[in-house]
Amino acid sequence: MKYLFAFLCVFSIISCSESFETIDTEQINKDINSSTEIKTPEQLILFYYNYPKNEEKPELKITKRKIDNQVYEITLIHDHQADDSQIAEKIIMTAEKIDDKWNVEKILRNWKCQDGRGHKDWGTEVCN
Repeated sequence: MKYLFAFLCVFSIISCSESFETIDTEQINKDINSSTEIKTPEQLILFYYNYPKNEEKPELKITKRKIDNQVYEITLIHDHQADDSQIAEKIIMTAEKIDDKWNVEKILRNWKCQDGRGHKDWGTEVCN
């Protein structure tokens, strides 16, 4: 019985873990290379995300977590999107600030689908 319980615990952790799409950081690093105007982690992720301008005021939630001296993990969640298949998108960016310049080390992305259009949890499967 103990082994069954342990197996179920491990299986539930593995099956509920989020999947992410990895985004190449080369272009964002080129774009921000000469900019000293991006001062905060929030400004950096907003520069990258560049949400659709056809939406009046998107519902964005941005959080940051300091990992090391000048290294941050920045998370942007765009909820209640005006999209027929996708309801939310999540971007997780890891970046370091060196001498007033940013270097993006990693970008991860996933999303949730609208009701009846696919997965309701964060994942990378295509929404129908």
